[in-house]
Amino acid sequence: MNTAHWRVQELQHHSADIAWLNAEDARRAYEIAGLHDSRTHLGLNVNTVDSIERLASGEDAAIASKWLRARVLGNQQLIVVFGEDECFLCSSVFLVENWSDIFVPSRDDAMVYSKDTPLILFYCHENEFEVGQRIIFD
Repeated sequence: MNTAHWRVQELQHHSADIAWLNAEDARRAYEIAGLHDSRTHLGLNVNTVDSIERLASGEDAAIASKWLRARVLGNQQLIVVFGEDECFLCSSVFLVENWSDIFVPSRDDAMVYSKDTPLILFYCHENEFEVGQRIIFD
C-alpha cells in the first residue's frame, strides 16, 4: 500500500491497530471479497453467503455498534477491503469499537471478512450493514 494514499493518511491515527496489505495480498483480499459481493444490489451475494442479516442504522451509531458486537464475536483477524489496493488487517475488537471512524468519513462501501471464521460483513455508505457466513471458506 502506498503510504501517501489518501485512505492511509485518513486512518493514520489508527496506524498502531491496522496493517495495510502489500499489493499481492490486497489483490487476493479484493478477489475474495468480490466472490461475496452481490451483482444485483449493494450487499452480500446470496449465492455465496448464508445466514445474511441486515441492519439499516441510519445515523444511530450506538445501535449499529450493539448490533455488530452481537454478531462479530471473539477476537478474530479481519481483512477490511475498500478497493483493489486499499485493504488492511485489524482485530475484530478494534473494528467493532472503531467502525464509524473507519467507514463514515470517506462514505465508501467496504467488505470485511474474517481470516479465522466464515464471517463476512458488508458496510454500505448509507450506514447499512449486512453480515453472513461465507459458504465457501478456505
